[in-house]
Amino acid sequence: MGLKYIEPIKTAVLILLILLSITLTFSIWTFRPNYQPIEQAPAVEVAIAEKLKLSDVILPYKLITNSGDRMTGTTDRENIKTMVDFMSTWSFRNLQEADPEVTVDEVDSIVNHPERITLFFRSPIPFGVADNLFRFGEPVTNEASFSRIVIETESDRGLVHFIGREGGRRFTAQATEIDGERLKSLTAGAEAFEPYAAVEREDALNLYVPAESKPVSNLAFVQQEVSPARFKDALFPDPSLVQRERSGEHSESYYDIERQMNVDTQLRTLSFTDTKAESQGVSIPSELLLDSLDYVNGHSGWTNDFVLSSMDPIRKLIKYRLIVDGYPVFSDNPTTSTDITQVWGDGRIVRYTRPYYQLVDLVPEETEKILLSGTDVVEELRAEDSVDFAEVGEIARGYDLRRDDENNLYTLEPAWFYEENGEWQSVKKAGTGGGMGGLE
Repeated sequence: MGLKYIEPIKTAVLILLILLSITLTFSIWTFRPNYQPIEQAPAVEVAIAEKLKLSDVILPYKLITNSGDRMTGTTDRENIKTMVDFMSTWSFRNLQEADPEVTVDEVDSIVNHPERITLFFRSPIPFGVADNLFRFGEPVTNEASFSRIVIETESDRGLVHFIGREGGRRFTAQATEIDGERLKSLTAGAEAFEPYAAVEREDALNLYVPAESKPVSNLAFVQQEVSPARFKDALFPDPSLVQRERSGEHSESYYDIERQMNVDTQLRTLSFTDTKAESQGVSIPSELLLDSLDYVNGHSGWTNDFVLSSMDPIRKLIKYRLIVDGYPVFSDNPTTSTDITQVWGDGRIVRYTRPYYQLVDLVPEETEKILLSGTDVVEELRAEDSVDFAEVGEIARGYDLRRDDENNLYTLEPAWFYEENGEWQSVKKAGTGGGMGGLE
């Protein structure tokens, strides 16, 4: 009897299971959960210090004028900025290549000609950013670069030369809308600048140096710093995922799965690295410069005054040097760093190294140091067997930064420095077998 109902029961159960499956499937397809939207935490912009404009970081470092048989010059930032601001009101037209490969003699002749004003830049400046500095009548599209601008002040045509490094290209443009009276006033005022001299060299560009000695103040600043934790918050995409680890008395690391920031708390420097970023190919100079400025501005990271000091599009490397009162600042490695250095990959930073101290509270100083004239320094370097004077790219007054931990100060001592084959050294260390650590 029981066997009689087994098959109908099986059939009924199977039908029931099929109906249940259809019902559940339909419910899943038509179910609409009433989720409450998840509120995303707003992105917090970390503003560490200041933002800078492009014209702030690529301001010329030196200006010289030829008036008759007298040459004067200045490295004062305010004087130079006055001239650059005046030039920004001009309109540059008919920018064209005048020489595809400028020679040493041609450059020296253009600069040394009477009634000329020459502006010197620390690093070659790509034309791709020139229209961020000056007004051009036509779009500037080429990626050639210039390291000097020479203005013909006696010409009614307003001819301006944009000159590249030795062996580079020379471009000219017509400057219009020039206030002639203001130009005469600035030229006349330049006669009060300190005397300069042209140092001639065989098969190398002239050097232009101060012809007289000058007193320069010693400076001291109270030691202050930005907390590395603020850079952690600024540089990592999600600071909540960042781990901190101490690796020594003066060392600590911050890291997530892709990035790491190493901090030296004694030197007050940090190095941020993105391990996933790739640095391949050659960068476009103007893009490299603009990206690097935007990156530091993104966290308002200009903790002191910095200026563009060098750029290598092949290595995608760019450096900014600390300056104080218009003078470049250098330092031995055991003291700290005075450079902001970036290495870029494809659209993202690969490595970012920099100091995080601040020179903000100046301690009154009564002392000065008399620096030799530039011409005397030239003779010292010429007589030094370890210096290839033909390879010296620049000679400049600057500051040697040192830490005075006993008094909680940073001290800046005036000194002469020279650049040879891309590396800066103190003149007083010439011939001692090595340059100052941490310099380019």
